[in-house]
Amino acid sequence: MRPGLRKVVVLGLVLLPAGAALLARQGPVTGKIEGQGFSRIKIAIPDAVADSLGRDAAREIVQTVRDDLAFSGYFDVVDPALYAQVPGGAGDTIRFEDWRAIGADAVVTSKVAKSAAHIDLQAKLLDTPSKSTVFARRYGGGPDLLRRVAHQLADDLVKQYTGRSGVALSRIAFVSKHGDGKEIYLMDYDGYRVRRLTTTGTLNLSPAWSPDGERLAFVSWRTGQPAVHIMDADGRLIRASTVKGELDAFAKWSPDGKKLVYTSDAPGNSELYVLDLGSSRNTRLTTTKAIETAPAFSPNGREIAFTSDRSGSPQVYIMDTEGLNVRRVTSEGSYNDSPAWSPTGDKLAYVSRREGRFDIFLLDLESGAITRLTHGEGSNENPRFSPEGRHIVFSSSRAGTFDIYTMAADGSSVTRLTKGGDCFTPDWSR
Repeated sequence: MRPGLRKVVVLGLVLLPAGAALLARQGPVTGKIEGQGFSRIKIAIPDAVADSLGRDAAREIVQTVRDDLAFSGYFDVVDPALYAQVPGGAGDTIRFEDWRAIGADAVVTSKVAKSAAHIDLQAKLLDTPSKSTVFARRYGGGPDLLRRVAHQLADDLVKQYTGRSGVALSRIAFVSKHGDGKEIYLMDYDGYRVRRLTTTGTLNLSPAWSPDGERLAFVSWRTGQPAVHIMDADGRLIRASTVKGELDAFAKWSPDGKKLVYTSDAPGNSELYVLDLGSSRNTRLTTTKAIETAPAFSPNGREIAFTSDRSGSPQVYIMDTEGLNVRRVTSEGSYNDSPAWSPTGDKLAYVSRREGRFDIFLLDLESGAITRLTHGEGSNENPRFSPEGRHIVFSSSRAGTFDIYTMAADGSSVTRLTKGGDCFTPDWSR
């Protein structure tokens, strides 16, 4: 794994206030990506112009932007092998017709300069049909922020065409074995820049991002007894819960970031609680003889999905946030667990045990339709949606050991992010 640096995250959150000034901007490209049947934007991203110190950085930036846009699902990156068919223009002259001839609806040109202390990226988005510059922007940061700079440009391109934020700057928290303990790690959405957040040498499990992406709730044995803790995105411990039992686990945030719903067996069996972070007041939601676990707030904050074996086997249920109006939402399969809401709240991803292994399924809450996303390649567990709902991160043993993977929300385009680290329980920042 590639260890990260603390300042990467802090600086990465405020990439470029002064040094990333908007250079120019014309009218936005609109109406190209909308609805279910949109056509992907065919975009060309030629190699950047770079000074002698910036050539390697330029190659990595350009390739990162290409990869980010391809992953988004909104773009088809024109094959770079075709770029040689476009003659070079004098100075900043753009040969719009030649780019259109190789199929490019848009072109991103860039210049990169590098010093020992700084990366400077200038980028332009060009629309070939209208032969116009859509935007020209400048980005910069320390050399250790090179990939963050590229991710920022990619997210700006996604926002330009969709009106929605991209995921290139998002992060994934997960657990991996380290010595005799299990520690929490952080990585970019694409598996790069991995760094360790906890260093206790004990068990640290089930990281869950706050809605603002600044904090992580997790379960730790750091004090000798399991409890829910909160740390910031740099690994600094902030607080612990006030209810402790043999197991305090599976904490998830409310959409406003003011509460945590979690599992505790303080009363003698596994029940669900809500912790108000402002008052430190704990409210018990369930009172049954069953095992109640894996709770998660809905995006609108009015419901909680969870797992319960009150019917005789683990199944997924939904209840109001007061613990009322409990209803079962899974019926196929004898063991269903680990529900995760889509960002729009209309779907639940969950796992179902089939032939002794877990696979990931998607439930449409309005129609009741179920879609199977994985198909028996190892055990596939702990699904969580990306911020825009178009992708899912999960853990899988398909390669022999548990690692972190992503896939499109329809089960396609599976990508492995970690290798051989016994990695599990991922969560994707918002």
